[in-house]
Amino acid sequence: MEIIRVKGDSPPEVFEKMSAIDIACIGSEGWSAEAFCEEACQPDGIVLAAFMDEVMAGILVGFTASDTGEILSVATAQEFRRKGVARALMTEFFRLVPAETENIALEVRQSNASAIKLYESFEFEKAGVRKRLYRDPVEDADVMVKKL
Repeated sequence: MEIIRVKGDSPPEVFEKMSAIDIACIGSEGWSAEAFCEEACQPDGIVLAAFMDEVMAGILVGFTASDTGEILSVATAQEFRRKGVARALMTEFFRLVPAETENIALEVRQSNASAIKLYESFEFEKAGVRKRLYRDPVEDADVMVKKL
């Protein structure tokens, strides 16, 4: 598996593939290609893509600002699930986080037990709930935080 950091000057098809994976996993609320590109252009944005045999297998997008950060989306293509893709993406994300970062937050559907288990393995803890954050279908999100 190869993990690359995607930059804003990457070819448009990279962002289109990232969007397709995100929408396939998350639904209509998934990120557009333009949104991935915009985040990749941000100086504190961390946009990652995982490849297996030259096929994009998963994505992660997050950022850091001052002493905090956030993971905005993690998605793995259906055919690559349960192969360590999300774990590899998160490991690389934490490798890239600046040393002065004190905590990282994320939001996750309450029904997404496998994602919650993954995040807990990285020592994220539930810190709250965002009511009706997700729309398709409507569902609450757990807010999880990892102290670094």
